[in-house]
Amino acid sequence: MNPFAPLGDRDFRLYFVGQVFSMAGSGLHIVALGWYLLDRTGSATSVALVWALGLGSGIVMLPFAGPLADRYPRRTLAIGADLVRFVLVGAMAALAFAGSPSLPALYVLTFVVGLGHSVFWPSITALLQEVIRPEQLTAASGLAEITWQVGNLTGAALGGPILVRFGLGAAFAIDAATYLVSAAALLALHHRPAPAEGRHESGLAMAREGVAYLRRHPAIAGFGIASVIPWVATISLNVVLVSYVLDVLHLGATAYGLADMTYGVGAMTSGIFAALLVLRVGEWRAMTGVMVALIACYAALAGVPAAVPVFYGVLFVAGFCASAFRVVTTAYLFKVVPNEMMGRTSSSFLLVSMVLQVGVTLSIGPLINHTSAEGGFVLLAAIVAIGLVLLLAVSTALRRVPDCAAETA
Repeated sequence: MNPFAPLGDRDFRLYFVGQVFSMAGSGLHIVALGWYLLDRTGSATSVALVWALGLGSGIVMLPFAGPLADRYPRRTLAIGADLVRFVLVGAMAALAFAGSPSLPALYVLTFVVGLGHSVFWPSITALLQEVIRPEQLTAASGLAEITWQVGNLTGAALGGPILVRFGLGAAFAIDAATYLVSAAALLALHHRPAPAEGRHESGLAMAREGVAYLRRHPAIAGFGIASVIPWVATISLNVVLVSYVLDVLHLGATAYGLADMTYGVGAMTSGIFAALLVLRVGEWRAMTGVMVALIACYAALAGVPAAVPVFYGVLFVAGFCASAFRVVTTAYLFKVVPNEMMGRTSSSFLLVSMVLQVGVTLSIGPLINHTSAEGGFVLLAAIVAIGLVLLLAVSTALRRVPDCAAETA
């Protein structure tokens, strides 16, 4: 398998480049806003709160976003979400340029931007099946992971320096501009439009149909939940890293951005090698192996005495493992879930992920404040261990799913 083969397709290249720019802006936004809030308030809880608001918006929107992605053209929805986020993040930039923005305004706008994210992700995930050939889905899934990680890597590397040198407004303005680049790239690509033109059921009926599909295939439902567990830990990691760098390593914003960048380098590497790992050891050994290694990484950060080289080395491995798991599980879902159900299925798993992320981020800030950043890493290791147990519990039943999942709802 050539992991770069999908890049030979013009339309996938547009998909790839547009998402790299968009993710770079998002990574810059996350680092700059997280550090700004911690520096301004002195509390990890404020960082956790802004994450919880952004994620909580998904709980509100995702039940509607899945049916939308299966009812209307996915590319149109993704472009619309890009344009809405351009306007909203531009408003955040204007507030920051005008002076010290009020915290309530930042919190409210973060929530509304999150609504746009919740429409975008089910649409862009399902769109990949329309852009790339089926035999290249595993490699394309790996490259799609690279779009996320290259973008976040760039944004994380620049977030701290841009915040220090140019301010929060500049970071937000750059993020806003990247949504225009993403929208233009999506507008230029060709694809096999889905869903098919014609009469569709109501959104509520489609949502019920999606729930019924997952009830008929509980192994897919369990696997999908297991697939988002490491992502829950990754989102919470952003809160833990800020406190670890500041309070344990006693370093500044640039070191925090470098930590995020190191994690991203490991994750980006997985986009190249995850498909090759599957060929070498098989899908199930790859999934369980990287989960075990990820638990070991978080446990090491909790128990090993603070040392900068060890910290960055373990973050690299953790980034590789978390993202490799996502690459393999996403490709597996593409194999077993019919395209006409992909929007609702992916939004269902995203909704579960959002609920878990909100709960964990709201608890991890106070946990760190009352214990330490090392306590946060203990919680992350426990979360991933729960995901591993669920994965093993559904593995036998899921191996039989490809034969029966050809049924549509």
